[in-house]
Amino acid sequence: MRTVPVTVTYHLFYLIDYQDETVPAPNSLEESNGLICPLRTGAVVITGTDMGKVTVSVDLHEAEPELSMDGWDEGADVSVHAPHGKLNVDAVGYEFPGLPELSAHGPGWYRIRCLARNRLAELNSIGSAPRSEEYLIVCWPSPPAPERVHGIQWHLSGRPHAGS
Repeated sequence: MRTVPVTVTYHLFYLIDYQDETVPAPNSLEESNGLICPLRTGAVVITGTDMGKVTVSVDLHEAEPELSMDGWDEGADVSVHAPHGKLNVDAVGYEFPGLPELSAHGPGWYRIRCLARNRLAELNSIGSAPRSEEYLIVCWPSPPAPERVHGIQWHLSGRPHAGS
């Protein structure tokens, strides 16, 4: 499992398929679970850090792994479409972080489990040094399925997530 700092802008980093840089509409972020928001292709991860760097790790699987929230404050599973089969963690407009490609099985649907810790501790922080905020992006091929929330502490809109 590789871990790298990823640049965040406006509380977001991206899971982008090829060069399909879909920008989320504000209402889609508000209607999301507050941690990860699937888009037409790819998704955005919503961070506590406003601008700066967070630490991101990627863990790829052949099938759904057992859920472990040990050491993680928040988590959610969502379905993400990767029609080009080039799904990557990205910080749009910044250096590509160089994590493994998420869509290891080519074009299609994937399940993303986004786990987070210290999102509240870094709420609205700004700065270039990596923060204590960390993410684990777990990915496996899977047909589309309903979102599953494992715990959300903070929502960009300021409201708690209904499933928390």
